[in-house]
Amino acid sequence: MIMASLLISSVPEKLFCLSFSTRCFHFVFVRSLSAEGVFLLEFRKSVIDPDNNLQSWNSLDSTPCIWKGVGCSTNLKVTSLNLHSLNFSVEFNVSSNFFSGPIPQYLGEGRSLQILDLCANKFQGEFPAHLCSLNTLKLLYFCENYIFGEISSEIGNLTSLEELVIYSNNLTGTTPASIRELKHLRVIWASVNSFTGPIPPEISGCESLEILRLAKNIFQGSLPKELQKLQNLTNLILEENILSGEIPPEIGNISKLEVLALHENFFRGSLPKELGKLSQLKELYIYWNMLDGTIPRELGNISNIHLLHLFDNSLQGNIPGEHGELKQLQDINLFINYLKSDSNLVGNIPPYLCNYEKLMLLGLGSNWLFGNIYPFGLKTCKSLELLMLGGDLLTGSLPVDLYQLHNLCTLDMYQNRFSGSIPPGVGKLGNLRRLRLSDNYFSGKIPPDVGNLTELIVFNISSNWLSGDIPRDLGNCMGLRRLDLIRNQFTGSVPEEIGKLVDVELLKLSDNRLTGEIPSILGSLRRLTELQMGGNLFSGAIPVELGQLYSLQISLNISHNRLSGTIPNDLGKLQMLESLYLNDNRLVGDVPTSFSELISLLVCNLSNNNLVGPVPNNPAFLRMDSTKFAGHNGSCKSGSYRCHPVIPFSTSNKNWIKESSSRAKLVAIIFGAIGLLSLFFVVGICWAMMRRQPAFIPREDASRHDAVHK
Repeated sequence: MIMASLLISSVPEKLFCLSFSTRCFHFVFVRSLSAEGVFLLEFRKSVIDPDNNLQSWNSLDSTPCIWKGVGCSTNLKVTSLNLHSLNFSVEFNVSSNFFSGPIPQYLGEGRSLQILDLCANKFQGEFPAHLCSLNTLKLLYFCENYIFGEISSEIGNLTSLEELVIYSNNLTGTTPASIRELKHLRVIWASVNSFTGPIPPEISGCESLEILRLAKNIFQGSLPKELQKLQNLTNLILEENILSGEIPPEIGNISKLEVLALHENFFRGSLPKELGKLSQLKELYIYWNMLDGTIPRELGNISNIHLLHLFDNSLQGNIPGEHGELKQLQDINLFINYLKSDSNLVGNIPPYLCNYEKLMLLGLGSNWLFGNIYPFGLKTCKSLELLMLGGDLLTGSLPVDLYQLHNLCTLDMYQNRFSGSIPPGVGKLGNLRRLRLSDNYFSGKIPPDVGNLTELIVFNISSNWLSGDIPRDLGNCMGLRRLDLIRNQFTGSVPEEIGKLVDVELLKLSDNRLTGEIPSILGSLRRLTELQMGGNLFSGAIPVELGQLYSLQISLNISHNRLSGTIPNDLGKLQMLESLYLNDNRLVGDVPTSFSELISLLVCNLSNNNLVGPVPNNPAFLRMDSTKFAGHNGSCKSGSYRCHPVIPFSTSNKNWIKESSSRAKLVAIIFGAIGLLSLFFVVGICWAMMRRQPAFIPREDASRHDAVHK
């Protein structure tokens, strides 16, 4: 009994000790975690984590250093937090859900943080000014989120910061002057935001800066010449802003510059010759501006340059011969300027551009180059892949030696004055993917060896004087996506082999002299978005198979031919079609009721056929001009006063018309006589009434009038 009572009395004491020990253990855990882990647990509570990527953050762990995305130093201090791409599935190569919510205030307690990477998520809210207290922070990344507002003026407190990567957000306002305090900053990447105002000269205080990327913002004003103080700068990327004024010559003093991108701004004036001092420059982009003047000869001193893009300006004069000294030059694009042929050269393509056989892209189109192309100007460009001479004033024939450029994948000669035939041998350009010879004066036939160009994607020879049949060998160009032969003099029928081009998206054969029926095999071109076959001599019925071209979107044009029969009901299945031209043919019958399903249709022309009955009464057709439906034989827009059945014309109709005409004349005579008698009758009544009316007598004579008549 005594023993039992002792046991019972000891139970509360044991329970108390167990509870106390548990509390003590818990207290010790919190105390050990609080220094580096508590703020992370609070961070986790504030973040929306739909995929539970932070499930490894367990409060029972002795250290946060084993948590996903957390990095620590040797003394177990949390030095990095990387939530970039934690939601990325390597297996499926896609991102699922993202972290979201505002960037929590608790991150400001990470006193040992050196790396913070929150990129590629959906964090939102204003610029996290609380992070500016992390004076140990070296890398701050929160790119590709939804952060808005201005950069805090306290950014200057991050005196250890080396990289600031905040591109692709909704940040606004001007750049704070305190940024000059960041003496260790090597990278500023703030592209794709909405920053305004001028580029602050204070950036020049970031003396360690190597990369400055401010592209695709709304920066305006001139380029500060103080940037020349950034002697470690290798990348200056400022494209797609509203910068204006002249390019300061002081830019030429940034001796380590490797990439200079000022394109898509509003810079005026001439290219400063001081750019020639940038001996380390590899890439120069100043296209889509308003520059004029000549290309400085000093650019020929940039011995390491391999890419030079000055297109779409107003540059004049010749291409300097000093460019022939650019041994590393691979890509030169001077498209859309006012450059002209050098009268001191034989030919118009400077042969010195190929001195070192490294040139892969040569873009001289849309300038004032004229005259013939001399073979020796290009045949040494063995490595050339893209030759763009479209939109010039070049004449003569194509040099056969062009076909020695076996690496060529793009040949653009459109909108010139070339003549003669397309020389045989084009099939030797086995790597050719784009061949554009449109808007010239080429004549003769298409060389049959064009069928050897199995890699061809674009073949455009429109608006020439080419004739003969369309080669069946074109069917071998299985990769073709755009085939444009319009406005030539091609004859014969469309070869069935065209139906083998299953990847073609645009097929244009209009305005030729093609005959025969439209091949039904065209219905197998399921990727076709535009089909232009108008202005030919096609006959027969519209193939029902055209209704299987479900990808047709831009246009279906088979107008101005000799097509007959009825309109296939299946054309109403082309749900994406925006323009339909069937006019000026010999089509008969009703307009298919299925056309009421063409809800995307913006333009439809059915005129000048033998169609009857109304056009479908749906919004797409009601908003169109009635003249597009008014045919010679009664086709009309539903609800129009012109909608009436058409009476077939025959010999019996002629007699009926004659009888009707006689009857009409007789009825007209009778009604004319009745009308004349009625007029006489009315006039007689009026005259009689006037005779019976008493004369007007003034009041003063009324008594006298009465006395006389008495």
